[in-house]
Amino acid sequence: MSKAKQILCIDPEPSDLRIAALLNRQGLAVDLTEASSSESLRSAMARPDWWDLILCDAASLEDLGVEAALALVRDELDASLILVKAAESALSAKQGHYLGAADVVMREDMEHLLMVCERELRSCALRKEIRSLRRTKSGYEQDAGKSVMLATIHDLSRTARPGNADPPSPASAGRSVADQGRIRSLIDAGGLTLEFQPIISLRAHEEHRSMFETLVRLKDDAGKLLMPGEFLPIVESAGWMSKIDLWILRRALATLQEMQEGGAQDAVLFINVATETLRSEETAKALGAFVSAARLARGSVVIEVRKSAFTEAPAALERFSRVLKAKNHGLLIEDAGVADCDFLVQHSDLITHVKLDRTMTLGLVERRVPQEAVNELVQCARKAGMRVIALAVDNAELLPMLFAAGVDAIQGHFVSMPYQNLMYPSIQRVESSSAPPWQGPERSG
Repeated sequence: MSKAKQILCIDPEPSDLRIAALLNRQGLAVDLTEASSSESLRSAMARPDWWDLILCDAASLEDLGVEAALALVRDELDASLILVKAAESALSAKQGHYLGAADVVMREDMEHLLMVCERELRSCALRKEIRSLRRTKSGYEQDAGKSVMLATIHDLSRTARPGNADPPSPASAGRSVADQGRIRSLIDAGGLTLEFQPIISLRAHEEHRSMFETLVRLKDDAGKLLMPGEFLPIVESAGWMSKIDLWILRRALATLQEMQEGGAQDAVLFINVATETLRSEETAKALGAFVSAARLARGSVVIEVRKSAFTEAPAALERFSRVLKAKNHGLLIEDAGVADCDFLVQHSDLITHVKLDRTMTLGLVERRVPQEAVNELVQCARKAGMRVIALAVDNAELLPMLFAAGVDAIQGHFVSMPYQNLMYPSIQRVESSSAPPWQGPERSG
């Protein structure tokens, strides 16, 4: 028989909540412990792994320093924080999220409180199970070839490094901790997912490949997909990016292998790797090992990196590039500027693809970036044997400009939105008397 669930009640008295009796009626055995002072709270947090749920009076959150106390043990704490508020309180669930709470419940709404407690107790049990699995000898760190990496924040936070910037103000530090707590809980709940956006060739007579960029998304509590800009900056500031990249790479390679085993031998995936990830020698080696071990068609993976990787992690990048070359896979520079011809030539032994980023394509449409400058960059890259892809192609006006410049392929909403399924548009050839010929998408599926 499993032990009783341990619920820590911060300030609200257990007898007032009646939660123990109500949960017992649902078949859940619980023990309640009260913490009504900063000292008793610190004592309770000496064993953060003991707790299965934390209930806190919303009015006492600041008075007892609850947020700071939980932040100190965040990596060892599996229990969710639930804020219990009075009916007249204006505290919203959104504000509660920013404070690190999984939910905010009115004290008088016992039915809602009971439901939330049951839900978060189940979530805690799953986190404890994941933590236990990772401590066993069959876990990922003991045998990378046989196990599946679980992207939990417990894993990610191990690589967090203190920054060199000025210390944040107490208010900004509190928001940062709360934001990290929210993102952590979403990832812990299995919210990470991948989407795939097609990359369409502009060259009518070249060998056809079904190319996709792999994009990471995060589901919120309501199942809505958060865009990278809503959570990746928090992931980066917390030092979790390398573990996220490992998760993305392993999941993407597994997906690609399944596709190719199902007959899609022409499929190619483009996968981003952050400079921060390559700075870690151990992580860079793991990336290379995953690519080497994957049973994939040659030339079916392209890794996307930023220019900063060439100066901040040159040795790791060169080793990783050798692994890619051994399988005829590619390396893409994703933030090339119009003045980067010399940079491309200097690193032509490593770079196989160049991406024109959103700033350049939008600048071309708005006439802030000269057509001649883009032409020169594209021709420089192609002379060095690199293929050029234009990102953020969101309207037809760009197509003749990119075709005239010699761009090889395009990616953007004009072609296709990202999807969780790998849906590649069927292509038809379109002739125009006022512009060079180009290929446009005809959506399939």
